Amino acid sequence: MLSNAPFSTAKNFWYTSLFWLIVSMLAGLVVAIKQIDPNFLYFQGQDALNFALTYAHIRIIHTNGILLAWLSMAMVGAMFYMIPKLTRTPLWSERLGNLTCLIWNLAIAAAVVVICMGYSSGVEYAELPLVLDLGVVVLCVLMSVNLFMTIAKRQEKQLYVSIWYFVGSLIWLPLVYTVGNIPSSIVGGAAQANMNWFYGHNVLGLWFTTVGIGQIYYLLPKLTGKPLYSHKLSLIGFWTIATIYVWNGPHHLVNGPIPVWLMKAGIIPSVLLIIPVWTVLANVFGTMRGVWHKVAEDVNMKFLVTAAIFYLMACLQGPFQAMMQVSAVVKFTHWVVGHAHMAPFAAFSFVCFVTIYYAIPRLTGRNIYSKALMNWHYYFSVIGFLMFAFTLWIAGVIQGFAWMEGTPFMETINTVRSLIVWRAVGGTMMIVGQFFFVFNLWKTVKVGTKFASDEESVVA
Repeated sequence: MLSNAPFSTAKNFWYTSLFWLIVSMLAGLVVAIKQIDPNFLYFQGQDALNFALTYAHIRIIHTNGILLAWLSMAMVGAMFYMIPKLTRTPLWSERLGNLTCLIWNLAIAAAVVVICMGYSSGVEYAELPLVLDLGVVVLCVLMSVNLFMTIAKRQEKQLYVSIWYFVGSLIWLPLVYTVGNIPSSIVGGAAQANMNWFYGHNVLGLWFTTVGIGQIYYLLPKLTGKPLYSHKLSLIGFWTIATIYVWNGPHHLVNGPIPVWLMKAGIIPSVLLIIPVWTVLANVFGTMRGVWHKVAEDVNMKFLVTAAIFYLMACLQGPFQAMMQVSAVVKFTHWVVGHAHMAPFAAFSFVCFVTIYYAIPRLTGRNIYSKALMNWHYYFSVIGFLMFAFTLWIAGVIQGFAWMEGTPFMETINTVRSLIVWRAVGGTMMIVGQFFFVFNLWKTVKVGTKFASDEESVVA
């Protein structure tokens, strides 16, 4: 596990992230089924087991598992692969990277155990106990030292735009995580809620978004065979995210217990986020000019273009539902759950799928085992997510207006029950797609045919 072999850190982060992807998504399916049948996974006379499997515990495992295990680990693996490639320099310490990976996995496993035992801060998305929060910060430091030292010793003098996004992410993550996870016993009240959503929104905008965009800017020229459309646009996007995104947290508390001026201070930068989104989309569509036929031929291109479109949708829907009038209808409804899945799954998980599909053949020397399975992975993920999201959005609007009319709560639950069933069907399709993904990669590593390196392909 503590190998010093080139790129072993990237591979180990990716391989273990796949395990957490399946575990976390199965936890999400259990949550979805428990909303249909609260007695699902209830065992008569097994109080300890029933306590561990209660809805609240499984939901925390699902959310934290997707964010801190699958998606974060896949993105860290991407940086451990792309930064050495972009700097033309070996990773400063593969052994330290693999040690970081080992501790990361042990921390996630410990988090699952303590959450099932009922130890939680009770703050949404920041539920981990303080001792594990400190462990996450230490992991961020270990990861950052390794990657910053690699950049410092680089042989390629130009700092490609992907590295800008990665460096920004590595600086912002420990700050955002620390602020958001200060114990509620120290702060408390509306101030705690404000700090919590500083974390909840910025971990998306200053970690998942920025590492995801860095991957897009690495992959796009590789997959299209064309240079990036505009380096200047990519830097405009970087600096607008750096200056605007950090102010968005209060829009989660619109119509809540904070001053009106603070709510509006969160809404205005939410609307301005269209600037960095536009720079990414302009670069994607500008670079794709003349090579759109590749989308029909290459599953990686399908995932990448679809991810860019969902990124746009998420960043249009976010400011829309931050408006005070819209928020008054959809807040606390199923709508928010549908929105919350769009960026982590349909945008940035899709980008990570492409990174792994692209890199594994180059690291193992084996072609992806089955293009058909890649296609099944794509279609189950996209169709499953659309079914999942649209049923939740419709259910959320019905719920919101019913609550405003004073309809009894349980009556609204029964009204949207059929939609919640379809949400579970869509979620099941999303999970089946990931089984195709994991099986395909496992077969690739075991029995994939010989991969012609990029240099050999050019010669051919």
